[in-house]
Amino acid sequence: MVVDRIDYEYPQAKMYHDQRSGFFKRLRLPFWTQFYEAHTQTIFKKGGKIVDIGGGFRIDSARGNRINQDHVKKFGHFLSNPNVDYIVTDYTDKYSPDSVEDIHALSFESDSIDAIFCIAILEHVYDPQKATSELVRVLKKGGSALLYVPFIYRYHAHSKDYKDYYRYTKDGISYLFRECSSVEICPVRGIFESLLRFFPFTNFAPLRVIMRSLDIFIPAIQRISETQTSGYHIFITK
Repeated sequence: MVVDRIDYEYPQAKMYHDQRSGFFKRLRLPFWTQFYEAHTQTIFKKGGKIVDIGGGFRIDSARGNRINQDHVKKFGHFLSNPNVDYIVTDYTDKYSPDSVEDIHALSFESDSIDAIFCIAILEHVYDPQKATSELVRVLKKGGSALLYVPFIYRYHAHSKDYKDYYRYTKDGISYLFRECSSVEICPVRGIFESLLRFFPFTNFAPLRVIMRSLDIFIPAIQRISETQTSGYHIFITK
């Protein structure tokens, strides 16, 4: 049996590290939230044609099945900015998107999109290599995308809407976006807080604070948590 050699020469994604000081500040505003919000601000302030693939950003009740009130509060004002052309796509017209699109074969022209949101979508995509190639194809040179993918997370298919196919490691992310000029990833939660989310008492705040403290402030656990995490925020630049 002949096995093709796997090419390991593609660039590895850069791991984001929290450089802030202050115990309570880092607990109150986790570094993964800081990473996500900072890059969201960057995308909206730059403006242009911004496509929300799958409507996962959940910022407009008229275009989607649910709303993230925190997103509306922090970023909703950008939708009224004349420099922002915000478009929501979905694979079905059930949730009133601007455009019905198959992520595996987007209708947008190559090099035509300034930025993309793709939040908690790629685990529901049956061919992630084809899907991510499409995302990169339609981005302009220098364009950016903010994504989220899960790693340690429960099975969450929807019986009538979508299946749940994949989980992603930092190596898989690096490979999928190997043609981009830069790829930065940020682990979302550490190993203890991620595992806590499988139990019914995950919303018990004191226990969550203890788990987060172990993940963030013990160096050995922090290193483990870079690869044993709930998932990753990803910021790519084409």
